[in-house]
Amino acid sequence: MKKSIRGKLYLFLLATLIFCTFISFKGNSLTVKADDETVTPYETPNSDPIVFLGIWFTNGYSLQPETDYYTQVGQSIVVHTSPGRSIWTTMMGLADSPHYRWYKSTDSGKNWSEVSESDGGHRMNFPITPTETGTTWYQLDTQYYTLITPWAKTHIYSKVTAVHVKDAVNATSLKVSADDNYIYNESDSDLAQNYTFIHAYPTPSDATGKITYSVDKPEIADFAADSENGGTTNELVAKDGATGTVRVTATMENPNGSETSGYVDVKVGGGLDDQTVDVGDPATFSMHGNIDGTNSNTNGSIQIKWYKYDKDGNQTTVATSSGSNYKDYADYTIPKTTMDDDGTQYQAKITVSLLGGLIQTDSLTTNKATLTVKNEPKVSITGKAVNNTYDDGSNTSNTLNKVTNKGDVSYEYDIKDSKKQSVLDGGSFVIPLHNGTTVNSVELDGSSLASSEYTVISDSDGKKDYLVVNDINFDADTQSHSVKVDTTVSGITDKEQFDYTPYYYGNDYSGTVYKTEADKYTINYVNDSFNASVDDIDFGTIASSETNTLYYRQEDNNLPNNTIDISDQRRDKKPMKVFVAQPEALTNGMVLRYYQNGNYTNLSSSDVLIKSFGQDDTASIGWKKDEGILLYVGNTTPLAGKYTTQLNWTFEDSV
Repeated sequence: MKKSIRGKLYLFLLATLIFCTFISFKGNSLTVKADDETVTPYETPNSDPIVFLGIWFTNGYSLQPETDYYTQVGQSIVVHTSPGRSIWTTMMGLADSPHYRWYKSTDSGKNWSEVSESDGGHRMNFPITPTETGTTWYQLDTQYYTLITPWAKTHIYSKVTAVHVKDAVNATSLKVSADDNYIYNESDSDLAQNYTFIHAYPTPSDATGKITYSVDKPEIADFAADSENGGTTNELVAKDGATGTVRVTATMENPNGSETSGYVDVKVGGGLDDQTVDVGDPATFSMHGNIDGTNSNTNGSIQIKWYKYDKDGNQTTVATSSGSNYKDYADYTIPKTTMDDDGTQYQAKITVSLLGGLIQTDSLTTNKATLTVKNEPKVSITGKAVNNTYDDGSNTSNTLNKVTNKGDVSYEYDIKDSKKQSVLDGGSFVIPLHNGTTVNSVELDGSSLASSEYTVISDSDGKKDYLVVNDINFDADTQSHSVKVDTTVSGITDKEQFDYTPYYYGNDYSGTVYKTEADKYTINYVNDSFNASVDDIDFGTIASSETNTLYYRQEDNNLPNNTIDISDQRRDKKPMKVFVAQPEALTNGMVLRYYQNGNYTNLSSSDVLIKSFGQDDTASIGWKKDEGILLYVGNTTPLAGKYTTQLNWTFEDSV
């Protein structure tokens, strides 16, 4: 357990400072409270030490006795303490060694007596085995001196503690805490605080059970041995070079045999934590440890340097404290990170010197901590396609209808990154186009691009072209772009629904390509024409002996098959009527009839109305078996042979 600077300068300081003396005068002017009882201490307790990281500026105790201990007759306890001296006092008394003197009082501090050495009164960790109930108060005087200078003592007085011996009380819960939740993994430097003290507080507070401690990862940190009394103390000490988190569990064994426990986690490391920030945000590296100290002693000085290591490991000094401002250098901040900072490392070195910095006494170098700069763009794409040639009112920002050849269609998109500091370079915006579309012009942020500044690529199946607009990048100064494209439609031969999704991609420095898509858009293409095709009608073989008989079409001429296939892709439709005429008769006794709803009309050279369509409901025509055009054979028996005739179909717009 380290509490003072190593004796590097023993001979030098002994020679120059041999005449420095420290004399203490007793004065019981302070009263304290223990368990709600006013107690007069043996001596005024020292104030808590002022510590900067592992550097002690004043004398004191890193571990004071607890205010109250509760136990039973015959149940031993150990009052653990840990005194220490300031770095300057240590340097002026390297030959001094600690001597421990415990004092006790049974009357609230009115009278004090020294605890004998045989009763453990000369130990830092004080063992007590009570023989009777009641309360006894104790105070430790830690004295630093050499055997040849006992008159030049440095006294460090602890706070007063009360040991209550009473009847058994069982605990229902246990709260566990650590003085520091981070400890250094280095023992070679006295500036590195590689220990912390663990405390366990039961409910109720006067529970009299016995507390033990354990750790889940002793390879990271474990409890220091109690060389004076056996067992271990409540001082958790980090293992050299270990990194990670250790869970400390405290367990109280109650007088009735039950147990209650609690835990606390302590992190072990080299002093600095890795940092992860968004690009453009500041990044701060902070040294773990207490930073409340002040460099008010003119006999020595403290300097902190910060180093930066680039991705190739090259070191650069980025900050150096001067004079008494070292406290301001316990942290180092990169005010505005860039992607070039990603993967860089940072390290701090603390140096303590005497005599105006002429003599270096000790130093501490932290681990290298890595800075990760996150680049998390959030790009959105909004826009529309516009048919500048034709609009019947059915178009929306996401859907164009009745687009045909020679139509002028423009595309307008805004591409925005809502993460203001994110960075994307090598960015491209891609608009899928119907194959054969002619790109007339492209504008980026209001400026016309030359044809060499964008690319049109056809896919392998020949159904799509891809317009690629490059150099669309984002950084802290540019968070939005606009793209406007003018095109002419061509290559449309039939009705077609064309779905497309524009997208953006760029380099986000993560080793992967950032990509985001817009909503899906639809263009419904038509060829702006009316087309109809009529299948032949076949009545099969007719028996010559059957007269006055109605013959039906072959099955292939009935629904669900259509007889007349109509494709109406006109953009400006009107109501339509369909007529049929039979210019030439088949032969005597054979008549074609048009049946509808049980009624029929004989076909002749005059037009017979087959179907009327409204403006937007034009559709193909097919009939059930007993409807449509059927063949009737009357009284005359037709001669054997093959009979054909031609039907004339008329498709007429109507008003």
